[in-house]
This record gives sequence, C-alpha cells and structure tokens, in this order.
Amino acid sequence: MNTIIKLLFIGLFAIPICSFGQTNSQDLAKINTEGFQNSQVMSLIADLSDVYAPRLTGTDQYLAAAEWVKQTMNSWGMDEAYFENYCDDCMGWEVKSFNVEMVAPAYMKIQAYPYAWTESSNGVQEGELVWIEPSPDLDHVKNKWTGKLKGKTVLIGSAPDQNMLFDALSTRLTEEAIAEAERSIHPAPDNPLGPSAGNVDLIEDLEIIFEQFMQKDDAFFAFLKAEGALAIFGTTPLFPGIVHPSGTYNFRESDEKPIPYFAISPENFGKLSRLTKREKTPKIKFHLDSELYLKPENNVNVLAEITGSDPKLKDEVVMIGAHFDSWHPASGATDNGAGSAVMMEAMRIIKASGLKPKRTIRMALWGGEEQGYVGSLAYAENHFGKVKETARKKEVEKISAYLNMDNGAGQMRGIYLQGNEAVKPVFEEMLAPYEHLDVNHLTIQNTNMTDHDVFDYYNIPGFQIIQDRLNYMTVTHHTNLDALEYVPERDMMINATVIAALVYQIAEREGMMPRKD
Repeated sequence: MNTIIKLLFIGLFAIPICSFGQTNSQDLAKINTEGFQNSQVMSLIADLSDVYAPRLTGTDQYLAAAEWVKQTMNSWGMDEAYFENYCDDCMGWEVKSFNVEMVAPAYMKIQAYPYAWTESSNGVQEGELVWIEPSPDLDHVKNKWTGKLKGKTVLIGSAPDQNMLFDALSTRLTEEAIAEAERSIHPAPDNPLGPSAGNVDLIEDLEIIFEQFMQKDDAFFAFLKAEGALAIFGTTPLFPGIVHPSGTYNFRESDEKPIPYFAISPENFGKLSRLTKREKTPKIKFHLDSELYLKPENNVNVLAEITGSDPKLKDEVVMIGAHFDSWHPASGATDNGAGSAVMMEAMRIIKASGLKPKRTIRMALWGGEEQGYVGSLAYAENHFGKVKETARKKEVEKISAYLNMDNGAGQMRGIYLQGNEAVKPVFEEMLAPYEHLDVNHLTIQNTNMTDHDVFDYYNIPGFQIIQDRLNYMTVTHHTNLDALEYVPERDMMINATVIAALVYQIAEREGMMPRKD
C-alpha cells in the first residue's frame, strides 16, 4: 500500500462514524475548543460564591448578583439581557450579627446559624433551656408546657443518632445504579439515582408540600411566641458538625415570623439534650441582629438571549435554566451557583464560538425556587397561561425544550426524560459525540422538586440533568458548608460544554423537540 493510500485510509477511520443530525461536526468542534480550552466557568462560580453571595430570595444581595449577571451577559454580546419581576410580597431578610453560647453548667460555644425570616432578639438574651421532644399532637404539647416557657430557650426535635462516619461523604453514581435507571420502563419507580421520582401534580402536590412540610410548624412557633419563649434551637443529623438552617418558609409579607430560631450542629444538640435529660439545666446566652424588609424590585428572574438567525425559526425558543437564589448560611456554590454558572458559560461558549443558531436560545436564572418555584411559576403564568386553567397562550407552542441543572456541582451523567419516550433517540444522537465523557445515559424516569417541573406541567419538553452526587446531600445542600471548595473544575467544564452542545443542536434541528402528547 503506497503512502498516500495509507494516509487516506488512516484519515477515514480517524473521523467518528456518527451522525450529528442538522449540526455540522465543525460546530461541535468550536464548542469543544471554547468550552475546554478557554473556559471561564470557574471564574463565574468564584464570583457568584465569593463576591455575590448569599443570594437569599428578596434580598439586596440577590439583586446585586442579578445585576452582575445582566452586565456580564451584555459584555459577552448577548442580543438581550433583562429582568422580569416575579413577586410583590417576597421579603428580604439579612443577618447583621449573631452569637450563641452555653454559659452553664460549663461554657460551650454553640455551632449555630439562624433560620431565615426569623425575628431579631432585641439585644443579648439569657435563659434556661428546656427540651420539647416531637409530638404529632400540638394540644398535647400545649397541655404539658403552657405557662412554663416564659424566658426559656427551647430545644425542639429528636436527638440525632451517633454517626461513626463509616460511609463515604462524597460519592459518584455507580455503573450499577445508572444501568438500573436506564432499564426503567416506567417514569415513577423507586429511583436508584437519588432525587425523588414520581408523578407529581405541580400545583396540588406543591400546596400539600407547603402545608405538611414547609409550614407544618407554624402553629407550634405561634404557641412558643405567645408563651414568651426567647428562642428555638433545632438540628438536622448531618455529621460532622454541619449546620443546616433549612426549614423556615415565612417569606411572604403577611406570614407570621417566628421568634429567633437557630439551627445548631448535631453534636451540640446531642450534648444539650443529654444535659437536659440529666436535669443539669443548660443556660443559654445569645443574640440575633437581623433585618426584614420588603423591596419588590429585588425579586427578579434574570434572562438573556441569543436571537435565532433563521427568519422562519427565530420565534421558536430553546430554553436553559437554573435557580439563582440560595440559602443564606454560606455562599450557595453548589446550590445553585454551580447550575447558574454552567448556564451562563454555555451561553458564552455559543456566542464566543461565533455560531449563529437557527432558533433563539434563552437562558433563565430563576428566583424563589427554594420557596416553591416562585420565579419560574410567575414566568410561566405570564408567558404560558394561568395554572389550574385550560387556556394557554401561543408562546407555549414556541418553546422547543427546557434544560435545567439543579443537583449540585457533580458531573453530568445524562438526562431524566420525564416520561417522554419520543425524545430518547434524539438525545441519543446528540450525546453520541460525548460518549467518551460518560454523559450520555438516559432514563425514562421523572425527577422532581426543581424548576423543570413547571415546564413539564405545561407539556413543554422539560428535563433535569442527571449528575454525580458528590457531597451534595451529605455536606453542602442548604448548609454552612455550601462553598466553592466543593465545586470540581473538570465537572463544571464538562457540564457547561455539553449543555452548550445540546442546546445548540436542539436549536439547529429541522423540527421542534417532540412532546409527550
């Protein structure tokens, strides 16, 4: 075989034998070069977590972060970057200063962080601790404790079990778990990948969740306030020493605000409960200086667009998104600065690559997701039609798909298809060029409890990304450790580049993405 024939033979088999649909392989090469060799994603997440954090719904910090995103998107040459307000009565809440100590029977600095939207203490307070163990019957609690709580600090909940930390705090999804999910034939089995799976009715189930979970303790908090208790301590069994102040949802202007309420570490809770059981009554000294305020202008979704280049298709839209708000005890790096930075970087990659997608690509960073999809629901009602009504606006028909990222900073491993069988071969083809990165696993399963649920409710193809768990649910989710140190660079680069490639291919398709009906 002569040299020229040898070179042609080698060159032929060096080209991947796969179809890119309507997308030229050179376009994907441009995306890969920009995403992997010129990445800015870690710079973005560093700004979000170190400079513009925390981003609690309704706060001045949230608005400052949103302004930074809009300015950044404009600097990259997006065709539009703008705000849409989503709430007129979502209140801001900020901590100015706090301290919690046990001063008797011996001194102990208590690892604590206040829950959001709780009242200030009006200076330093000091009082004995009592422990109210869980009871499903509020009347039983009232019968036992009425007249006994004035000037007391109240420990509530169960003492956490011991934890020797034999299990790994950080894990990646196993091949067995992914294979089990891929074999699923029903959207709502037991989910081997971790997040909840089910057939969720967005409106009815969300109302039940708020009533039975998010606001289940409101009557109890009102009783403590009426009895003159000074403060409340609770915990979540996250070891070692993790503080998890996720649990107050009194963010509306009309909501009754609890007395000062602190999450404390499970180890501190254990000691306080043991002392109380032995009648070695702890004495607690604390203060909380916090501020509640209402500024409706802070409550904005952040949107940015690359306008489609095809005159016939540019009115059709491919959307990507993540929630932008975070809880307050840390910097919101994994929840959900990581998802927000990935979506910003995906937009930058497409723009910087010089690509001109046929359809419009729109990024949305949502506010108020932690309070029950407040931002994305407001957007949907404004653009798609009212919930609980059958009438729909024409814009519903113009959204080809919505891709969401909100399960931490772990690497993308695939896509939850949300029961949509028709999109499976489409995603298989689009992800084929990235098989070597192990991001191409598809499961028919649903996953719930983030903003893609809103789009699915309106029968828009809405999808959540499967991600490696890392330490999302064991260390960082809504805790004082949600920091940049738990965001791996390679995972973030892969996520942003693959999302950019996916959304660009969807925008280039001859037709819209297929819907369930």
